[in-house]
Amino acid sequence: MSAKPVAVNRIFSGSVWGILAKILDAAAKFVTIPLLVGYYGKADYGLIALAFSLNAYLRLMDLGMNVGSVRFFSMWEAKADWENIGRASRSSIIFYGTIGLVNALIFMFMANYGQFFFNLRPDQIPTYRIMMYILSASTVLNWLSNVIIQLLSAKDELGYVNRVTVVSSVLNFVVALAAIHFKWSLQLYFLFYTISTLVPIPLNIMRLRVFPIPLGQLLKPKWDGQIFRQIIGYSSAIFLMGLFQLTANELRPILLAKFASGIDVLTDYRVIQTIAMLIISFGTIFLQVLLPSASKVYQEGNHPKMEKMVFTATRYISLFLSFIVFLLVLNSEPILLLYMGKDYLHLSIWMNIWLLTVLLNMHNTPVASLVLSSGKTRFLIYSSATACILSLPITIILAPTLNVGAAVLGYLAYMLISIGFFYSYYIPKVLKLDSKKIFFGAFSPSVLGAVIAFALAFGIEKYIEMPEGFLGMICRSAIFTTVFATFHFLFIIKSADIEFLQTKILKRNNPNPPNEQE
Repeated sequence: MSAKPVAVNRIFSGSVWGILAKILDAAAKFVTIPLLVGYYGKADYGLIALAFSLNAYLRLMDLGMNVGSVRFFSMWEAKADWENIGRASRSSIIFYGTIGLVNALIFMFMANYGQFFFNLRPDQIPTYRIMMYILSASTVLNWLSNVIIQLLSAKDELGYVNRVTVVSSVLNFVVALAAIHFKWSLQLYFLFYTISTLVPIPLNIMRLRVFPIPLGQLLKPKWDGQIFRQIIGYSSAIFLMGLFQLTANELRPILLAKFASGIDVLTDYRVIQTIAMLIISFGTIFLQVLLPSASKVYQEGNHPKMEKMVFTATRYISLFLSFIVFLLVLNSEPILLLYMGKDYLHLSIWMNIWLLTVLLNMHNTPVASLVLSSGKTRFLIYSSATACILSLPITIILAPTLNVGAAVLGYLAYMLISIGFFYSYYIPKVLKLDSKKIFFGAFSPSVLGAVIAFALAFGIEKYIEMPEGFLGMICRSAIFTTVFATFHFLFIIKSADIEFLQTKILKRNNPNPPNEQE
């Protein structure tokens, strides 16, 4: 018997644990944010959001090495070329260690001069400074841990890596509860939170024993310029593609900290961002079932198969996300009321716009995955740069008056420009597919069904007195779900669609079918 089933089992395990890790991490943030905001206050929690945003934006210094390293490590692992793996990993230790030191210096600089960049109150400066020192002390270890995860990923150990990530998420949640129960200062909470994020590192190091070479040959720093140039040459293209996307996403809260009315605006941003991230996590589950073979379809060169895959995947993702997003939009005000309190009800309009932007973004995932598989990414760099450059000034200009709304509108502008490029260039020119068919045939029908269900549920509420609070949410949601499901079963979903989904799910849940046991 071949080793193929074992590899498939590992991939399946990694997918399941990856989904669980993402959902658990999002759920932990969802639960802890109102607790921490209630304990520390809106303004001081904004300092935590600022620290997270700075740390996230500096991840662009990875230069695409994370993707490139996994690619080369996987190739060498398949050939049992342990020498090249050792040479590359030890060079990566030096590379990531250097980046970590540069990050540490940046955080030290921000600690001493951050008050000139951000709208901080005088009493917040000491706390902010300590938090920057904590990030400075931890950043080298965080960057070095990338090498360990890349090695384990190449060895099909993502299931283990994601299980360890689950442990870290649970610890984050425990630290938040301990901070409130024992009345820790904000600095002490941030210290223990940062320590909890470092816990996976020794556990992952121990797992490196799956490699048939000593740890020293993997982790002892030693520069090898020849082999490193192979990785960085491939990774630089990935870096350029991600640079403007990361800037557009992660720079917005930093711009709010500079140009908005106060640092407490970042708390508003964090609240609605967490709800949006929950949707992205749920959408990932669906993507795991439908999109594992996107790149293979393109490489086959079978145009009818590629067209069917894009159309079908877009339709299913749009159905799923339209239901979730419009259901949340329908209940946005009671959700915010129950989640954070009446002082946050003004965020409902911005949360709704952000959720609809997520829907617009994620429905395009099948197309985006095929574009990346094509290797024709130069225009993608240009389009991302154009969208980033045109959208960021929107956040800067509107921040003093709209606060968190400026970041939401800036993100919406970025997505509209990006999606416009996809539908006007990539789909018809690169993939040779029908843009109108995908938009009006795969995406729009489910959105139309969701709009009709939303309108009826909203209208019925105006004529029938609904209960308040959680019970009212259930009633509205039941009406919406009934209309949405009826519309889809009458006009969109066919028996062949149900059979297709059953086949995909059964195949995913049975990763070792008889025809693979050879």
